[in-house]
Amino acid sequence: MVAAVPWRAVGLGALMIVSGVGNFMSFWAMGQKISGYPMMLLYTYNGMYALVFLFLLVSRELFATIRMARLNPEVTVISAKAIGQGGEKAGALGAHAGTLDPLPVRLCGNRKQHRFYLVMGLATGLSLELQQLANGKVNPDMQSILYQLYLPFTAMVSSLYLRKRFGKWEILGGVLVLGGAIAVVVPAGVTEGNRLVWAFVYGLGALPLAMACVLQEEVFRQVDPTSVLQMSFWSTFYGILFNIATLPVAMIPNMVYEDGPVFPHGASFPTLMEHQADGFRCLFGRQPLPHGCSPGAWLPVVECALSYGVNVYACMALVREVSAVTAVLIGSLLVPGTAIASAVPALLGLFGIGASQVMPVTWYVILGGLLCVSGIIAYHGDAFFGSAKTKAKGASCGDNDGNEDTDAGTSCSESSQESVQV
Repeated sequence: MVAAVPWRAVGLGALMIVSGVGNFMSFWAMGQKISGYPMMLLYTYNGMYALVFLFLLVSRELFATIRMARLNPEVTVISAKAIGQGGEKAGALGAHAGTLDPLPVRLCGNRKQHRFYLVMGLATGLSLELQQLANGKVNPDMQSILYQLYLPFTAMVSSLYLRKRFGKWEILGGVLVLGGAIAVVVPAGVTEGNRLVWAFVYGLGALPLAMACVLQEEVFRQVDPTSVLQMSFWSTFYGILFNIATLPVAMIPNMVYEDGPVFPHGASFPTLMEHQADGFRCLFGRQPLPHGCSPGAWLPVVECALSYGVNVYACMALVREVSAVTAVLIGSLLVPGTAIASAVPALLGLFGIGASQVMPVTWYVILGGLLCVSGIIAYHGDAFFGSAKTKAKGASCGDNDGNEDTDAGTSCSESSQESVQV
Protein backbone atom coordinates (compact mmCIF):
# COMPACT_ATOMS: atom_id res chain seq x y z
CA MET A 1 0.00 0.00 0.00
CA VAL A 2 1.13 3.54 -0.74
CA ALA A 3 1.86 5.61 2.35
CA ALA A 4 -0.73 8.18 3.33
CA VAL A 5 -0.08 11.69 2.08
CA PRO A 6 1.21 13.91 4.93
CA TRP A 7 -1.10 16.83 4.18
CA ARG A 8 0.24 19.01 6.96
CA ALA A 9 3.74 18.74 5.53
CA VAL A 10 2.39 19.40 2.03
CA GLY A 11 0.64 22.55 3.24
CA LEU A 12 3.73 23.81 5.06
CA GLY A 13 5.86 23.08 1.99
CA ALA A 14 3.49 25.04 -0.22
CA LEU A 15 3.48 27.94 2.25
CA MET A 16 7.29 27.89 2.35
CA ILE A 17 7.55 28.04 -1.45
CA VAL A 18 4.91 30.76 -1.88
CA SER A 19 6.42 32.91 0.85
CA GLY A 20 9.89 32.30 -0.59
CA VAL A 21 8.78 33.53 -4.00
CA GLY A 22 7.23 36.57 -2.34
CA ASN A 23 10.46 37.20 -0.48
CA PHE A 24 12.49 37.04 -3.68
CA MET A 25 10.17 39.48 -5.45
CA SER A 26 10.01 41.94 -2.56
CA PHE A 27 13.77 41.70 -2.02
CA TRP A 28 14.35 42.69 -5.64
CA ALA A 29 11.84 45.56 -5.35
CA MET A 30 13.46 46.66 -2.10
CA GLY A 31 16.82 46.97 -3.86
CA GLN A 32 15.24 49.25 -6.46
CA LYS A 33 13.71 51.58 -3.87
CA ILE A 34 16.55 51.77 -1.38
CA SER A 35 19.94 51.12 -2.95
CA GLY A 36 23.31 51.25 -1.24
CA TYR A 37 22.30 50.15 2.28
CA PRO A 38 22.56 46.34 2.18
CA MET A 39 23.91 45.84 5.70
CA MET A 40 21.28 48.10 7.24
CA LEU A 41 18.51 46.28 5.38
CA LEU A 42 19.89 42.89 6.45
CA TYR A 43 19.26 43.44 10.15
CA THR A 44 16.24 45.71 9.64
CA TYR A 45 13.88 43.39 7.79
CA ASN A 46 14.96 40.48 10.00
CA GLY A 47 14.28 42.65 13.04
CA MET A 48 10.80 43.52 11.79
CA TYR A 49 9.54 39.96 11.63
CA ALA A 50 11.41 39.06 14.82
CA LEU A 51 9.34 41.70 16.66
CA VAL A 52 6.18 40.12 15.27
CA PHE A 53 7.34 36.70 16.48
CA LEU A 54 8.05 38.15 19.93
CA PHE A 55 4.62 39.77 20.12
CA LEU A 56 2.89 36.52 19.11
CA LEU A 57 4.98 34.47 21.54
CA VAL A 58 4.34 36.73 24.53
CA SER A 59 0.64 37.07 23.69
CA ARG A 60 0.21 33.31 23.35
CA GLU A 61 1.85 32.55 26.67
CA LEU A 62 0.03 35.31 28.56
CA PHE A 63 -3.33 34.14 27.22
CA ALA A 64 -2.39 30.56 28.10
CA THR A 65 -1.47 31.65 31.63
CA ILE A 66 -4.78 33.48 32.07
CA ARG A 67 -6.73 30.56 30.64
CA MET A 68 -5.04 28.04 32.93
CA ALA A 69 -5.59 30.26 35.97
CA ARG A 70 -9.31 30.45 35.17
CA LEU A 71 -9.66 26.71 34.56
CA ASN A 72 -7.66 25.73 37.62
CA PRO A 73 -7.04 28.61 40.05
CA GLU A 74 -5.06 26.36 42.39
CA VAL A 75 -2.36 25.75 39.79
CA THR A 76 -0.60 28.59 38.01
CA VAL A 77 2.42 28.42 35.77
CA ILE A 78 4.42 30.77 37.97
CA SER A 79 3.81 28.91 41.21
CA ALA A 80 6.43 27.07 43.18
CA LYS A 81 4.65 23.86 42.31
CA ALA A 82 5.16 24.57 38.62
CA ILE A 83 8.84 25.22 39.14
CA GLY A 84 9.21 21.98 41.06
CA GLN A 85 7.39 19.85 38.52
CA GLY A 86 9.43 21.15 35.60
CA GLY A 87 6.42 21.46 33.35
CA GLU A 88 5.98 18.35 31.28
CA LYS A 89 2.27 18.74 30.57
CA ALA A 90 1.20 20.57 27.44
CA GLY A 91 -1.97 22.58 27.12
CA ALA A 92 -4.37 22.92 24.25
CA LEU A 93 -2.65 25.96 22.82
CA GLY A 94 0.33 24.08 21.41
CA ALA A 95 3.93 23.47 22.37
CA HIS A 96 4.78 25.17 25.68
CA ALA A 97 1.55 27.20 25.78
CA GLY A 98 -0.33 26.42 28.94
CA THR A 99 2.29 24.11 30.45
CA LEU A 100 3.29 24.14 34.09
CA ASP A 101 6.67 25.66 33.22
CA PRO A 102 7.49 29.08 34.68
CA LEU A 103 6.65 31.87 32.25
CA PRO A 104 10.31 32.77 31.53
CA VAL A 105 10.97 29.15 30.48
CA ARG A 106 7.96 29.15 28.19
CA LEU A 107 9.17 32.37 26.61
CA CYS A 108 12.89 31.55 26.37
CA GLY A 109 13.10 27.78 26.54
CA ASN A 110 15.19 25.83 28.99
CA ARG A 111 18.98 26.10 29.09
CA LYS A 112 19.53 23.26 26.65
CA GLN A 113 17.07 24.69 24.14
CA HIS A 114 18.48 28.18 24.46
CA ARG A 115 22.01 27.01 23.78
CA PHE A 116 20.72 25.48 20.56
CA TYR A 117 18.89 28.73 19.69
CA LEU A 118 22.11 30.68 20.22
CA VAL A 119 24.14 28.43 17.92
CA MET A 120 21.36 28.41 15.30
CA GLY A 121 21.17 32.19 15.34
CA LEU A 122 24.92 32.70 15.05
CA ALA A 123 25.13 30.15 12.23
CA THR A 124 22.27 31.78 10.32
CA GLY A 125 23.70 35.25 10.89
CA LEU A 126 27.09 34.09 9.59
CA SER A 127 25.47 32.56 6.51
CA LEU A 128 23.55 35.74 5.67
CA GLU A 129 26.66 37.83 6.30
CA LEU A 130 28.89 35.77 3.99
CA GLN A 131 26.34 35.82 1.20
CA GLN A 132 25.75 39.55 1.64
CA LEU A 133 29.47 40.30 1.45
CA ALA A 134 29.76 38.20 -1.74
CA ASN A 135 26.77 39.96 -3.30
CA GLY A 136 27.78 42.14 -6.25
CA LYS A 137 30.97 40.12 -6.74
CA VAL A 138 29.22 36.97 -7.98
CA ASN A 139 26.83 36.68 -10.93
CA PRO A 140 23.20 36.46 -9.62
CA ASP A 141 22.61 33.27 -11.61
CA MET A 142 25.79 31.80 -10.20
CA GLN A 143 24.51 32.74 -6.74
CA SER A 144 21.40 30.65 -7.41
CA ILE A 145 23.57 27.67 -8.33
CA LEU A 146 25.92 28.05 -5.37
CA TYR A 147 22.96 28.34 -3.01
CA GLN A 148 21.96 24.81 -4.05
CA LEU A 149 24.93 23.59 -2.01
CA TYR A 150 22.47 24.02 0.86
CA LEU A 151 21.01 20.59 0.01
CA PRO A 152 24.22 18.47 -0.06
CA PHE A 153 25.59 20.39 2.93
CA THR A 154 22.42 19.63 4.90
CA ALA A 155 22.63 15.96 3.93
CA MET A 156 26.31 15.88 4.93
CA VAL A 157 25.74 17.53 8.32
CA SER A 158 22.70 15.35 8.96
CA SER A 159 24.76 12.26 8.18
CA LEU A 160 27.67 13.29 10.41
CA TYR A 161 25.75 14.85 13.30
CA LEU A 162 22.47 12.92 13.37
CA ARG A 163 24.02 9.68 12.03
CA LYS A 164 21.44 9.41 9.27
CA ARG A 165 21.93 7.09 6.35
CA PHE A 166 20.49 7.71 2.91
CA GLY A 167 19.30 4.96 0.61
CA LYS A 168 19.42 4.85 -3.17
CA TRP A 169 16.04 6.56 -3.54
CA GLU A 170 17.04 9.45 -1.30
CA ILE A 171 20.32 9.92 -3.16
CA LEU A 172 18.59 9.76 -6.55
CA GLY A 173 15.98 12.27 -5.41
CA GLY A 174 18.62 14.67 -4.12
CA VAL A 175 20.57 14.49 -7.39
CA LEU A 176 17.43 15.14 -9.46
CA VAL A 177 16.41 18.14 -7.33
CA LEU A 178 19.93 19.57 -7.44
CA GLY A 179 20.07 19.10 -11.21
CA GLY A 180 16.65 20.67 -11.65
CA ALA A 181 17.58 23.79 -9.69
CA ILE A 182 20.79 24.17 -11.68
CA ALA A 183 19.00 23.58 -15.00
CA VAL A 184 16.78 26.60 -14.37
CA VAL A 185 19.67 29.08 -14.29
CA VAL A 186 22.65 27.63 -16.18
CA PRO A 187 21.37 28.22 -19.75
CA ALA A 188 20.90 31.93 -18.93
CA GLY A 189 24.67 32.25 -18.47
CA VAL A 190 26.63 32.18 -15.26
CA THR A 191 30.21 32.80 -16.32
CA GLU A 192 30.33 36.59 -16.37
CA GLY A 193 30.95 38.82 -13.37
CA ASN A 194 32.31 36.20 -10.99
CA ARG A 195 35.26 36.51 -8.66
CA LEU A 196 36.58 33.09 -7.74
CA VAL A 197 37.30 33.84 -4.10
CA TRP A 198 33.90 35.42 -3.52
CA ALA A 199 32.14 32.61 -5.37
CA PHE A 200 33.78 30.26 -2.86
CA VAL A 201 32.67 32.50 0.02
CA TYR A 202 29.10 32.60 -1.26
CA GLY A 203 28.95 28.82 -1.63
CA LEU A 204 30.52 28.33 1.79
CA GLY A 205 27.74 30.49 3.24
CA ALA A 206 25.32 27.59 2.72
CA LEU A 207 27.23 25.42 5.22
CA PRO A 208 26.34 27.28 8.47
CA LEU A 209 22.76 27.54 7.21
CA ALA A 210 22.70 23.76 6.78
CA MET A 211 24.10 23.36 10.29
CA ALA A 212 21.32 25.55 11.69
CA CYS A 213 18.68 23.53 9.85
CA VAL A 214 20.00 20.22 11.20
CA LEU A 215 20.14 21.67 14.72
CA GLN A 216 16.46 22.54 14.39
CA GLU A 217 15.71 18.89 13.73
CA GLU A 218 17.86 17.89 16.71
CA VAL A 219 15.97 20.21 19.07
CA PHE A 220 12.57 19.00 17.85
CA ARG A 221 13.75 15.43 18.32
CA GLN A 222 15.32 15.86 21.77
CA VAL A 223 12.98 18.34 23.46
CA ASP A 224 9.27 17.62 23.17
CA PRO A 225 7.42 19.87 22.93
CA THR A 226 9.48 22.66 21.37
CA SER A 227 7.67 25.76 20.14
CA VAL A 228 8.34 26.77 16.54
CA LEU A 229 7.44 30.34 17.47
CA GLN A 230 9.93 30.36 20.32
CA MET A 231 12.69 28.88 18.16
CA SER A 232 11.94 31.32 15.32
CA PHE A 233 12.23 34.39 17.51
CA TRP A 234 15.33 33.51 19.50
CA SER A 235 17.37 32.14 16.61
CA THR A 236 16.49 35.22 14.55
CA PHE A 237 17.30 37.49 17.49
CA TYR A 238 20.81 36.09 17.87
CA GLY A 239 21.35 36.27 14.12
CA ILE A 240 20.47 39.96 14.18
CA LEU A 241 22.88 40.59 17.06
CA PHE A 242 25.61 38.89 15.04
CA ASN A 243 24.90 41.06 11.97
CA ILE A 244 24.93 44.26 14.05
CA ALA A 245 28.11 43.26 15.89
CA THR A 246 29.91 42.63 12.59
CA LEU A 247 28.86 45.92 10.98
CA PRO A 248 32.42 47.33 11.22
CA VAL A 249 33.42 44.83 8.51
CA ALA A 250 31.72 47.22 6.07
CA MET A 251 34.39 49.84 6.87
CA ILE A 252 36.97 47.84 4.86
CA PRO A 253 37.46 49.29 1.34
CA ASN A 254 35.40 47.56 -1.39
CA MET A 255 34.03 45.01 1.10
CA VAL A 256 30.31 45.71 0.66
CA TYR A 257 28.78 45.98 -2.81
CA GLU A 258 25.44 46.97 -4.26
CA ASP A 259 25.67 48.18 -7.85
CA GLY A 260 29.30 48.93 -7.03
CA PRO A 261 31.26 49.32 -3.79
CA VAL A 262 29.45 51.16 -1.00
CA PHE A 263 32.73 52.39 0.51
CA PRO A 264 35.38 52.17 -2.24
CA HIS A 265 37.98 53.87 -0.07
CA GLY A 266 36.84 52.52 3.27
CA ALA A 267 34.97 54.38 5.99
CA SER A 268 35.46 55.56 9.55
CA PHE A 269 33.08 54.39 12.26
CA PRO A 270 31.24 57.77 12.41
CA THR A 271 30.81 57.61 8.62
CA LEU A 272 29.43 54.08 8.91
CA MET A 273 26.94 55.19 11.56
CA GLU A 274 25.87 58.16 9.45
CA HIS A 275 25.36 55.81 6.53
CA GLN A 276 23.13 53.57 8.67
CA ALA A 277 21.16 56.64 9.77
CA ASP A 278 20.66 57.63 6.12
CA GLY A 279 19.19 54.19 5.49
CA PHE A 280 16.64 54.69 8.24
CA ARG A 281 15.84 58.21 7.00
CA CYS A 282 15.07 56.64 3.63
CA LEU A 283 12.95 53.94 5.27
CA PHE A 284 10.85 56.53 7.13
CA GLY A 285 10.69 58.93 4.18
CA ARG A 286 12.48 61.83 5.88
CA GLN A 287 13.08 64.74 3.52
CA PRO A 288 15.39 65.38 1.86
CA LEU A 289 15.78 61.75 0.88
CA PRO A 290 19.37 60.49 1.04
CA HIS A 291 21.32 59.23 -1.94
CA GLY A 292 20.01 55.99 -3.45
CA CYS A 293 16.56 56.39 -1.92
CA SER A 294 13.17 56.56 -3.65
CA PRO A 295 9.80 57.58 -2.17
CA GLY A 296 7.80 54.73 -0.67
CA ALA A 297 10.85 52.64 0.16
CA TRP A 298 9.14 51.35 3.31
CA LEU A 299 6.60 49.21 1.41
CA PRO A 300 8.93 46.63 -0.18
CA VAL A 301 10.90 46.46 3.07
CA VAL A 302 7.74 45.56 5.01
CA GLU A 303 6.72 43.10 2.27
CA CYS A 304 10.15 41.50 2.42
CA ALA A 305 10.02 41.22 6.21
CA LEU A 306 6.54 39.71 6.14
CA SER A 307 7.27 37.16 3.42
CA TYR A 308 10.64 36.18 4.87
CA GLY A 309 9.18 35.80 8.36
CA VAL A 310 6.46 33.48 7.07
CA ASN A 311 9.12 31.57 5.12
CA VAL A 312 11.32 31.11 8.22
CA TYR A 313 8.38 29.93 10.32
CA ALA A 314 7.09 27.55 7.63
CA CYS A 315 10.56 26.08 7.12
CA MET A 316 11.05 25.39 10.83
CA ALA A 317 7.57 23.90 11.14
CA LEU A 318 8.30 21.70 8.12
CA VAL A 319 11.55 20.49 9.70
CA ARG A 320 9.51 19.48 12.75
CA GLU A 321 7.03 17.60 10.56
CA VAL A 322 9.56 15.80 8.38
CA SER A 323 13.32 16.37 8.60
CA ALA A 324 15.97 18.97 7.78
CA VAL A 325 16.97 17.30 4.49
CA THR A 326 13.37 16.84 3.33
CA ALA A 327 12.55 20.48 4.14
CA VAL A 328 15.55 21.73 2.14
CA LEU A 329 14.65 19.35 -0.69
CA ILE A 330 11.13 20.79 -0.93
CA GLY A 331 12.52 24.30 -0.61
CA SER A 332 14.51 23.77 -3.82
CA LEU A 333 11.22 24.19 -5.70
CA LEU A 334 11.66 27.88 -4.96
CA VAL A 335 14.07 28.23 -7.90
CA PRO A 336 11.68 27.11 -10.68
CA GLY A 337 8.78 28.62 -8.74
CA THR A 338 10.39 32.05 -8.78
CA ALA A 339 11.19 31.75 -12.49
CA ILE A 340 7.57 30.89 -13.24
CA ALA A 341 6.23 33.69 -11.02
CA SER A 342 8.51 36.16 -12.81
CA ALA A 343 6.56 35.46 -16.01
CA VAL A 344 3.23 36.63 -14.54
CA PRO A 345 2.79 40.43 -14.85
CA ALA A 346 -0.01 40.49 -12.26
CA LEU A 347 2.25 38.91 -9.61
CA LEU A 348 5.10 41.28 -10.37
CA GLY A 349 2.70 44.21 -10.09
CA LEU A 350 1.90 43.25 -6.49
CA PHE A 351 5.48 44.12 -5.62
CA GLY A 352 5.70 47.25 -7.72
CA ILE A 353 7.74 45.56 -10.46
CA GLY A 354 6.97 46.86 -13.95
CA ALA A 355 5.91 44.80 -16.96
CA SER A 356 9.33 45.41 -18.54
CA GLN A 357 10.82 43.04 -15.97
CA VAL A 358 8.62 40.09 -16.99
CA MET A 359 10.73 37.02 -17.78
CA PRO A 360 9.15 34.45 -20.14
CA VAL A 361 9.01 30.81 -19.07
CA THR A 362 11.64 28.96 -21.08
CA TRP A 363 12.11 25.28 -21.84
CA TYR A 364 14.87 24.96 -19.26
CA VAL A 365 12.64 26.42 -16.53
CA ILE A 366 10.02 23.77 -17.31
CA LEU A 367 12.71 21.08 -17.40
CA GLY A 368 14.13 22.24 -14.08
CA GLY A 369 10.70 22.26 -12.46
CA LEU A 370 9.94 18.74 -13.68
CA LEU A 371 13.30 17.49 -12.42
CA CYS A 372 12.69 19.05 -8.99
CA VAL A 373 9.24 17.51 -8.66
CA SER A 374 10.53 14.15 -9.91
CA GLY A 375 13.35 14.34 -7.39
CA ILE A 376 10.98 14.94 -4.46
CA ILE A 377 8.89 11.94 -5.55
CA ALA A 378 11.99 9.81 -6.04
CA TYR A 379 13.31 10.82 -2.61
CA HIS A 380 10.30 9.05 -1.12
CA GLY A 381 10.59 6.15 -3.56
CA ASP A 382 10.55 3.55 -0.79
CA ALA A 383 7.02 4.64 0.12
CA PHE A 384 5.86 4.28 -3.49
CA PHE A 385 8.06 1.57 -4.98
CA GLY A 386 9.72 -0.07 -1.97
CA SER A 387 9.94 -3.79 -1.54
CA ALA A 388 7.30 -5.75 0.31
CA LYS A 389 9.80 -6.41 3.08
CA THR A 390 10.42 -2.67 3.57
CA LYS A 391 6.69 -1.97 3.69
CA ALA A 392 6.13 -4.85 6.07
CA LYS A 393 8.79 -3.45 8.37
CA GLY A 394 7.07 -0.06 8.32
CA ALA A 395 3.75 -1.68 9.17
CA SER A 396 5.36 -3.69 11.94
CA CYS A 397 6.92 -0.59 13.44
CA GLY A 398 3.60 1.19 13.33
CA ASP A 399 1.83 -1.70 15.05
CA ASN A 400 4.41 -2.34 17.72
CA ASP A 401 4.98 1.25 18.78
CA GLY A 402 8.74 1.08 18.55
CA ASN A 403 9.17 -2.49 19.82
CA GLU A 404 11.55 -4.92 18.23
CA ASP A 405 10.98 -5.74 14.58
CA THR A 406 10.74 -9.52 14.40
CA ASP A 407 11.92 -9.74 10.76
CA ALA A 408 15.00 -7.59 11.03
CA GLY A 409 15.92 -8.34 14.62
CA THR A 410 16.32 -4.63 15.39
CA SER A 411 14.10 -2.17 17.15
CA CYS A 412 11.92 0.13 15.09
CA SER A 413 13.50 3.14 16.78
CA GLU A 414 16.89 1.95 15.54
CA SER A 415 15.71 1.24 12.02
CA SER A 416 14.04 4.63 11.81
CA GLN A 417 17.43 6.27 12.19
CA GLU A 418 18.77 4.55 9.08
CA SER A 419 16.92 6.83 6.69
CA VAL A 420 15.21 10.17 6.64
CA GLN A 421 11.62 9.77 7.77
CA VAL A 422 8.60 11.83 6.70
